[in-house]
Amino acid sequence: MMAKQHLLPIDEQPERYQTLALVMTVSTAYLPLARYLNWRVTAFVALVLLLRFAAVRWPAAAPGRWLLLTLTFVGVANCLLANHTLIGKVGGTSLLATMLALKLLELRARRDHRISAIALCFVVVVQFLFDQSMGLTLYLGGIAFMIVALLVDLNGGMGSNPIRRAMPVVLRISLQALPLTVVLFALFPRLTSPLWSLGFDQDRATMGMSESMEPGSISELVINGDLAFRARFDQRPPRSDQLYWRGLVLWEVDNRKWSPGRAGQYQPADPELTQAAERIDYEIVLEPSQQRWMFSLDLPIEHPPNTVLSGDFQLLSDRPITTAKRYRLTSALDFRTAVPVEAEQRYALRLPANTSARMHAIVKEWQLETDSDWALVQKGLDFFNREEFHYTLLPPKLGANPWDEFLFETRSGFCEHYAGSFAVLMRIAGLPSRVVLGYLGGEPNRIGGYHLIWQSDAHAWVEVLIAGRGWVRVDPTSAVAPSRVDNRGASRLLGAYTPARFHIDSSGVLSIAIRQLRLLADSIDAAWQRSILDYSAAEQTRLLDRLGLADYGEFALAGIMVTAVTVVMGLILVGLIRQPDAIDPATHCFALLCRRLAAVGLVRHAHEGPLDFAARVAVARPDFAPRVNAITDLYIRGRYMPNPTAADIQSLSRLVKAFVPTKQRRSFSDTKRRKYFA
Repeated sequence: MMAKQHLLPIDEQPERYQTLALVMTVSTAYLPLARYLNWRVTAFVALVLLLRFAAVRWPAAAPGRWLLLTLTFVGVANCLLANHTLIGKVGGTSLLATMLALKLLELRARRDHRISAIALCFVVVVQFLFDQSMGLTLYLGGIAFMIVALLVDLNGGMGSNPIRRAMPVVLRISLQALPLTVVLFALFPRLTSPLWSLGFDQDRATMGMSESMEPGSISELVINGDLAFRARFDQRPPRSDQLYWRGLVLWEVDNRKWSPGRAGQYQPADPELTQAAERIDYEIVLEPSQQRWMFSLDLPIEHPPNTVLSGDFQLLSDRPITTAKRYRLTSALDFRTAVPVEAEQRYALRLPANTSARMHAIVKEWQLETDSDWALVQKGLDFFNREEFHYTLLPPKLGANPWDEFLFETRSGFCEHYAGSFAVLMRIAGLPSRVVLGYLGGEPNRIGGYHLIWQSDAHAWVEVLIAGRGWVRVDPTSAVAPSRVDNRGASRLLGAYTPARFHIDSSGVLSIAIRQLRLLADSIDAAWQRSILDYSAAEQTRLLDRLGLADYGEFALAGIMVTAVTVVMGLILVGLIRQPDAIDPATHCFALLCRRLAAVGLVRHAHEGPLDFAARVAVARPDFAPRVNAITDLYIRGRYMPNPTAADIQSLSRLVKAFVPTKQRRSFSDTKRRKYFA
């Protein structure tokens, strides 16, 4: 009967620590998702997890069948209310996280724990749809490690200190999987677009610069402080005052804002330059924006594939940028554009309906005092420098006529105030003008050898058509006297690095150290982006070129992958076959006892159990009986009883080491004893 009990499977009743470990692992895995999912979903998941934690301490708190069914309906309805859908990236992830949390409320047997742990793997994987940074990868790698350790422990046999005993097993499994992971990463065919891009997430919120400009729009973006893109130059980087990163071009102005104008007004065209000197080559890694517009150093003269360069030098992607995009460009720092067509010039002279008499009067005064278009532009810049204009991120609210109120009343604002009002003044003067949105400057990262351009570097400037020179860049914000720049307001509001044009920085030792650590972390993240996330089909093609198999294309790639996987799996299999069987401490001690008894002629038969062998030893050598029986009892408790104690194993090891049997002197019974042990 006792032998049959030993053959039964491990009890399906889980340990309390296993339930607690599973709930804690689920809670930890959900944390990165909280910033991407609706707060209602996070609140519901948090309440369910708190209820599950309470049930671990007080089992009576676990909900019954009907309450659990009610919570399930409430959870699904909450996902619909929060996302208006149960499919797509956000909707599907919300439903998956909700269902996993509810599954924790019905944990009964180890089977439920295993199912929940496997479902948690899907929650871990789905997070890479939102973020693929190195930090998140390491974080989720730790979660995956804990899931495997939990599954190893749930499958039993760990005895005392189960977590500590499970860790070497998990580490061995991970090391065995590592070569196969590397092979599949390098050789598995890359797709041209994400597999999950099924069109369900068209209503996702955009991040970054918007397609229009009105007072307050860019200053709100600057406070954001996120990374916009990285730029790496092939030559020596330009000066900071030359780093005008061109983005959107705005032609249309109404009573409050500037916008690109009528759709299709300007067809894609090759850049028309009459002069392009000081050319510079560089690479940009643009963060996802869910928009088509891209950024380039003013002024781009060559553009990458799958993009268009419009007649106003605006760079556009052929599809919305949903993942980090790497592209190369060539720009000219010293340039002169061609004269635009007459229709384009007329369009760049259209005025809003609310231009005031004061605005016309001051422009008329400038025209009387100047004799050229460029002199009139300088007169406008002198106006911003001479009068009491202030640069601030906390400007007063403007009414129905923001351009007039800013110029003659508040005189406090950010770059959109200066660029928007200056362009209107130039149009009143009869000079075709347009507004350009982009970024100015950037933070050099000398550790990584590139520049960081933050949302806090967002900027707006003006381009004015000057006879004989084409479109000329004019930055009215830079005309503000440095003494009238509100550094304290900017430092209080900015979320990241402050605009390079005003050099608001701290020179403290702690600030420098923190900044260097941040740059080091960003250099590591950039290397991760370049080496791992940007590994594409083009990289695989170059790999085939180096191997001389480019003509065979995907067939060669598939053949190499199958061969490499076969070799790796074969090596792992050989290693597993040659690996000696693990022996538990109790078995090791009893085997040592048997070897020592065999040395004095007491050999154990293959079919003989430990109790039968001990009885036979006691008959042959009564002087061995007390110690052999004690060792055998400890061996049976340590080998066959559940959860043996460390004290029993230590006592067994001590008794075996101390037992050194000696041969008995020959007597008339030796022949009988040899027959008995034969």
